[in-house]
Amino acid sequence: MSVDIEPEWQPATKLNVIGGALDFTALDPLPDGITRDQIEEICYTVRELYGDYVDEIVAETTLSQREAQTWVLRTLAHDGTEPLSYEAIGLYIWAIGRATEGDPLSRTIVTEYYDRAESKIERAEATVKRTGPPPYPDDVYDDPAMLWIDTPVAERLQRHRRPDETFSDCLARLLDESVSTVPMEAFIEAYRTERDADYVAVDTVYPDWDAELRVVVGVPAGGAEPGVVADATALRVDDRTYDFTVSEESDPIHADSHLVVYAETGDASVAIADGTERLGAALAGVERSLPDLVSRLRSVGATALAIGTEPAGAGAHLFPVFEAEPDDEPLAAIERIPLDERTLNVGRVSPVTVAAYRERSETTRLLWARGNGTFEAKALPDDPPDRRELIPDAVLRTST
Repeated sequence: MSVDIEPEWQPATKLNVIGGALDFTALDPLPDGITRDQIEEICYTVRELYGDYVDEIVAETTLSQREAQTWVLRTLAHDGTEPLSYEAIGLYIWAIGRATEGDPLSRTIVTEYYDRAESKIERAEATVKRTGPPPYPDDVYDDPAMLWIDTPVAERLQRHRRPDETFSDCLARLLDESVSTVPMEAFIEAYRTERDADYVAVDTVYPDWDAELRVVVGVPAGGAEPGVVADATALRVDDRTYDFTVSEESDPIHADSHLVVYAETGDASVAIADGTERLGAALAGVERSLPDLVSRLRSVGATALAIGTEPAGAGAHLFPVFEAEPDDEPLAAIERIPLDERTLNVGRVSPVTVAAYRERSETTRLLWARGNGTFEAKALPDDPPDRRELIPDAVLRTST
């Protein structure tokens, strides 16, 4: 097998592409056109980024050299680079530690190093979490995480804690108190009663539209912004807060990209409760992990989920597969998929029937299948890095 390596690619990307083309059944497992000198040069460039950190881990923890190399290269990544695949790590250890003698380390061997490193790290975290008196963090929180802060900051937090309040509850309360928010329902009601608003919508045309909600309000010209809106620095939808801007228009264009939250016009009517519920559902669905996507598709009766082997726009092309045409689009709001230290944008979602999918099977890759007779059962891997490797290389390179 031959591969084309673009000069502008990051070293990690080059190693991942070469690693994906290794053939351990051949006399020489390296792809055609790739020399050992090229691989060694790439690997030493990667070592410039991570080598010192690996050495510190080996010197100060119980991880061995290869465990540390595998864990760092698989788990961590500098901005603008990507974590290495197991095959790429095998190339790295081969080039750095073995002077390119013999063959690169196989995925199986590298996986064993990674699993041993993960086990040691998990035991170390468990030790730290249990150095205080019970109850332990696992008994108190659904997903505990260690947070390092300076001792004076910890003392200040202690002084601000209320009786029976955990540090986590205290931090959450202080963060909420630092922001002046207005609930979406109160926002709409204020504009409706004080400014005779008959239309309120959130514009979703912008990338990452949920990072700052751009609210379009239909009101008569002139007049001041309602007090509760002018005093607020964030908009609350359900239990989350969002930055927001307001665009007041006397004759707003009802664009397709508008998610209507309230309307009382001649040709449309949306109640406040219905609109805010719809907005909350859209915000909850903007970013979903692969397991969340599969769970959602299971709940609406989908048979499988596939992804195009080439990008659609600047992201992935998803194909939810159904036995028959679905009544609605179950992933209409999806825009991002978090993937093991990176985020994959979704450029397009195309629900298809089983028959239509079979016509596209050569240009798609199956991620999950229910296994109800139409497809052989296919489950998502439990390991996030393994799930990331399901994504075609051309699509993964669009991630950030």
